[in-house]
Amino acid sequence: MKPIGFKLHPRFRVMLYVLFFVSWFSGLGFFVLDTFFQIEGDFGPEKHPLQGSALLVHGAAAFLMMITFGGLLFAHVPMTWKTGRVRRVGILMIVVVSCQVITGYLLYYLASEFAREIVFWTHLSVGTSLPLMLLIHIRLARKSAEGTVPKWHRRTTTDSTATGEASPEASPLK
Repeated sequence: MKPIGFKLHPRFRVMLYVLFFVSWFSGLGFFVLDTFFQIEGDFGPEKHPLQGSALLVHGAAAFLMMITFGGLLFAHVPMTWKTGRVRRVGILMIVVVSCQVITGYLLYYLASEFAREIVFWTHLSVGTSLPLMLLIHIRLARKSAEGTVPKWHRRTTTDSTATGEASPEASPLK
């Protein structure tokens, strides 16, 4: 398998998208079941029977997404960082996915109901916006490869990284 570079290997891309959307749909499914589909039990309202399964699928997909995210941080991010292209949206993606990881962890371990409520709504709102952010990132990366990046996203420097040439001085790993 080729290393991850500017453009993701097709198998890795498919795996990433499948995990992303399984995680997203199962998380949204959990929220919908928890919010709108409580059932009437012998002792009052109860959680929907599929809610636990949705949360299990969400947790497993999110765990695999964290591993995939680690691969992107290790290979894709340093390679593309050198070019300076789509850097702002890339940083936003890293921050947003990191927020999801941290809030997911906190939802699992926080005991305070007040804190859990804040973290829950943060996790939900950020997670709901992730597909749009991913689409923007992909679209800008493709436009950048074609040389048609929007004005607000262009680099203003004239060094070699602005032209797409990776110089050793531009490496963030030094």
